[in-house]
Amino acid sequence: MIQVHAMLKSPEYATIKTDYDTISRANFPKSYFHPADMRFINSDALFPSADLSRALASGYEAQCNVLCYGSYPSWSQLRGRFQEVREWI
Repeated sequence: MIQVHAMLKSPEYATIKTDYDTISRANFPKSYFHPADMRFINSDALFPSADLSRALASGYEAQCNVLCYGSYPSWSQLRGRFQEVREWI
């Protein structure tokens, strides 16, 4: 996890966020919205409510069963990884 933390603190990550914002504003001017200060700490997509998480878990498992030919992280493990880096995104 140290590598992920280092990447999220790097100038490269800041550049990626700036590029994402610039491209989105240019290509989706009517529908694009961004989080405050381009921080995703409160993103419903990354940190869903309990109800949304249950719905996403079902879809996640269904897709992984079709697309993955080996082991994959459980929905709970995936959510845990996002929680570990939440303060940096």
